[in-house]
Amino acid sequence: MMKSGKFHGIGIGPGDPDLITIKAVKILEKVDIVIAPFSKNQSIAYKIVSPYIKGQVVKLRFPMIRDKRVLEGFWENNTRQIKAMLDEGKDVAFITLGDPMIYSTYIYIFNRLKDYDRETVPGIPSFCAAAAKLGISIAEGDDPFVVVPTSDEKIIDKALEDFDNVILMKVSRNFNLIAHKLKEKGFKTGFVSRCCHENEEIHYDLDNLKNQKVDYLSLVIGKKAKQ
Repeated sequence: MMKSGKFHGIGIGPGDPDLITIKAVKILEKVDIVIAPFSKNQSIAYKIVSPYIKGQVVKLRFPMIRDKRVLEGFWENNTRQIKAMLDEGKDVAFITLGDPMIYSTYIYIFNRLKDYDRETVPGIPSFCAAAAKLGISIAEGDDPFVVVPTSDEKIIDKALEDFDNVILMKVSRNFNLIAHKLKEKGFKTGFVSRCCHENEEIHYDLDNLKNQKVDYLSLVIGKKAKQ
């Protein structure tokens, strides 16, 4: 019986090819197949790591929609295709922006491959790279911090009430509301869009972005001003 291939989840960091780990590069250079996920037309992750890929590239669609039943169908179908590759003895790498275990589609595939040899290679999360770009510390001393998605207003309110250091992910969805709440609560802010990409944007005054179209790959770091 043929031995199954190994499945690798590769975090490629925020977008700068120089911020990819050495281990990630070594795996990308040796695997048989690299899975490049995309939502519409192109894979952002593939564009970043393409110089390091030696094997076959397979692009699989993962749409950015909120209908759980439709998403489940894509996850199941894509997992079946990956299983077929692994069953042929192929080593497969699934590339993803940032870190594979933080708000990544990779997690849904990883959980469906429990019977296979799996390895996850961490990457630099976008919010860590954004903090470096902004020159803003995420937390200091014994201060806690929180990372929250912004689809639920109640979660946003609780985070701003309970924490002085907040990271708000995917802020394009409710940007004007988020900007208002942060200002109202007395937070100093930093905004980064497409961190480490060619069209990166950095802003410290969120009022400058109100009523503008905010890119999906955007986040805000907020720190409550010390009294």
